Parts: sequence; structure tokens; C-alpha cells
Amino acid sequence: MAAGAAAVVSTLAFSMPSRAGFTPEQLAGFEVTHLRGVVNAVLPKQKVIEVIDPEGHKEIVTVGIDMAPLRLRKGDRVDVSLLDGLVVDLERSKATTLSFDREDIYMPMDMGPLKKGMRVALASGTARVLKVSATDRSLSLMGPLGGIHNLDVVMPSGSDLFPALKAGDLVDFRLIQPVAVDIDRVSTPAETSGASQKQPLLSAVADRRTSLKAELLEAFELSQVTGTLLQFKPDQQVMELKSPYGHTLLITMGGGLKTAGVSNGDEVIIDILDGLVVDLSKSSASSLSFTRDDVILSEDFGEVRKGARVAMGTGTAEVVKVSEKDHELSLRGPFGGIHNLDVRPGLNGDPLAQLKVGDFVRFRSIQPIAIGIRPAG
Repeated sequence: MAAGAAAVVSTLAFSMPSRAGFTPEQLAGFEVTHLRGVVNAVLPKQKVIEVIDPEGHKEIVTVGIDMAPLRLRKGDRVDVSLLDGLVVDLERSKATTLSFDREDIYMPMDMGPLKKGMRVALASGTARVLKVSATDRSLSLMGPLGGIHNLDVVMPSGSDLFPALKAGDLVDFRLIQPVAVDIDRVSTPAETSGASQKQPLLSAVADRRTSLKAELLEAFELSQVTGTLLQFKPDQQVMELKSPYGHTLLITMGGGLKTAGVSNGDEVIIDILDGLVVDLSKSSASSLSFTRDDVILSEDFGEVRKGARVAMGTGTAEVVKVSEKDHELSLRGPFGGIHNLDVRPGLNGDPLAQLKVGDFVRFRSIQPIAIGIRPAG
């Protein structure tokens, strides 16, 4: 996506609803995400910045506010309130190569959260689906310039391709790229990239047998991701996956998985139950900690079979991303990032609504669980 920041900007004086094809109803689908990131590039004349987000993605962001007072420079640590990218057209592609085109417009009128005079980047092209999250209708795409992440999909019901999408599919898309509606510089220095220590593949604590509460099953979200197996230990029911955009995921295996023909180094597609926060509260501590406790299920839990290994974690972490509408957050712990965790509904006082990036929290979570795996392609 870095090359996208240098795209030629065109100021088009036309009626956005008729020529750009976006309706007020579609624009009402924008969701706001608050994240803490590091500025990687600044194009003040074009009102575009590139931000490295908490997950290590490089995001091209159109800035919808006056950038001049901010005096942003590469390396600045910033808190950004972002209208997530919004997919308004999606269909299966007959193309075999990836493509990406961008044009910028100025809003001719107020439309939902987009205000008159804001610069908005429109994009279209062909990309490969990297991740599909069915519950919150979001996906990540890989184009020729890199990844486009956490895109919300808003499409007419009669032509909605989303329910049939799978990781690895090629699609033609049209979307509105992310727009920053608020930016604050953070005075504390940016953390060095990567983790200060590596999380072990297996828990140091002896396994214990337990069951999970049935009501938690409805709180889990099912996603489909692609990646490369860095470590694959079916006998110990655990794997480490490297995503196409660079970070690693520790995933336990839900029992009964068909793993024949899959080995270290393979490109795979995995169906996972996303990580789930089951307890969350603000913490007065400012040091990062993490304790892992693996359990063996004493009974079936949905598609996760009796005898499956489930990794539980407790600790203190920094909030680096909050998506209130999706009820998700990302945390920074001593092993690096813990990404896109769903927060169980019904926690006392809805702590997510009271949190902001930079807060320290005490948490208890269930790490991602694989319920299906197969070779990619």
C-alpha cells in the first residue's frame, strides 16, 4: 500500500452520489476504530499519511481534518480515530493478476460522518481474500501494493457475495479507504517493533481438565484465515501461523481435525474461533505481564471436541486498538500484540465503552482455536 500514498490526487467537482455511486445509506455503515500507531510517511499537500498500526500493518489513511497544526513527522506516535474502510461493491473475479486503482475526491456535501470538503480516497481493483469474519461482516484483502485490512462490507442484499466468500478467493472490489477524523500526537516514545520475548508454544503450567460455559459459545466469532505454518504439532494440539501480513498467531487445535498432508512450512487455510476476552478491567499497573494456562476440555464445546487443548491467558496489557461497534480490541503484552480480540457481551459495566487507547487493563482471555485446516490452493 505504500505506493498508494504517492498516487496522483485528482480533485473532482461532481455530485458524489450519482458519479461515485455511494449512497447516504451505505456511508452510514462506517464504523469508527480508535488505534495507537506510528507515522511511517507524511504527504501534507495530499492530506495522506501512512500509519503502522498495532498489528504491524501499514495503513494508507486519508486525513479528513486540517493537518497543518499537527506538524506530523515520520516516527511520531499517534492516536487516530479512523472511519474503517468500507466495501460497497464486491464480486468474484475472472482476472488472474492483482490490481489496484485509486482516485481522490473532495466531498461536495455532508454525507453521514463524511463532511463537506473532506478528501476521500476511492479504490477499485482485484485482490485476494486473506481473512473473512462472518459475524461482523469484515474482511482483509491482499492487493499488488500490500494489505487492505479490517474492511466493513456494505452491499445490497440481492447481490451480497459476502456469505459465500472464502479465504483465498479472488475478488473485484470497490471501496472507500480509511479516513482519519481525529489525530493526537502521543508524547511517549514508540515501542520498538516486535516482542521483547517470544511466547512459548506450550504452557509451562501442567494441563488441567475443565469445561467451558455453554453461554461462551455464542460469544465466539468464526473467522477464516490464510497463512504459513511455522510450527505444527498435532500431537500436542498446537500450531503457530504466520499471516501474509507478517505477525504470528498461536492457535490451539479443536480436536478431531483432519491434518493428513499438512506439515511445517505449508500454506494453509484455517477456520478459527477468534480469541475471546472473558474478563476485562482497568488496571493501575503499568508493567506488562502474561500467564498462560492450558486446559483440556472434559466435554464437547460446540465444534471443539472433548479432549481438545484450549489456551487460557491472564495478565496486564496496554490497549492499542478499540472497535466499539464490533466489540473488539487489540492489546500489547510482553510477547507483543494480541490482536482483534472479541470481548464477551455482558461483562459488568461494558468496560469496552470506558476504555481508550493507552489504557492499561487486566484481562483474562481464551486464545484462538482451530476447528478446520486444509492446504491453500
